Amino acid sequence: MAEHSDDDEPLISLKQGTTNARAVQAYYDDWAECYDATLQSWQYRAPEDAANLLSPLLKAGIRVLDIGCGTGQLGQALRKHAEIALDGIDISSASLEQAKKRGIYGSLLQHDLQKTPLPVGANNYDIAATVGVLTYIGDAETLLRDLCRTVRKGGVIAFTQRTDLWDERGFDQMIMEMEADGLWQRQKVSEPMLYLPGNEEFADEIRVIHTLCRVT
Repeated sequence: MAEHSDDDEPLISLKQGTTNARAVQAYYDDWAECYDATLQSWQYRAPEDAANLLSPLLKAGIRVLDIGCGTGQLGQALRKHAEIALDGIDISSASLEQAKKRGIYGSLLQHDLQKTPLPVGANNYDIAATVGVLTYIGDAETLLRDLCRTVRKGGVIAFTQRTDLWDERGFDQMIMEMEADGLWQRQKVSEPMLYLPGNEEFADEIRVIHTLCRVT
């Protein structure tokens, strides 16, 4: 898959979807303290929807890696279903400070997710989940292939992508190629779901697709 890159592009709005890591880090560092309140006002439901998708698999003690955990909204949604062992990784140190306050993560690591392999051991997790993150990843396939390394055989990877970027970045083809390479098998690709209905840039125009794949 060809890498999408906009290294010199600053991030000025969510809709833009830059893959400039420095811009993403600065944007989310600045936003961290009021991020949760803002997302609530925009009726953001993607973390809850992802947790509901994963709920049949969430048992006490299973190991979950929250990729691009931000302030911990996905982690909080997952922990409503079971007392999982939860770790998080994100580019924004200010967001990680907010996540730490939730008291639900065993470890929190700052790292640019576009730099792989991730500083995580092989077969460490039962589930890796990433919500609202692949917008900012120039080469999502490389990251997802690395997640297949970090998740044990039979474990699952859950991720989202915006409808406006799904076709543009070739997600159907990527999923099929990774299946052909014996890395995973798709379990679920959702219909487009509401993403940020309270944000005028997104409203009903841009939705989100939830995907669940089992590592083989």
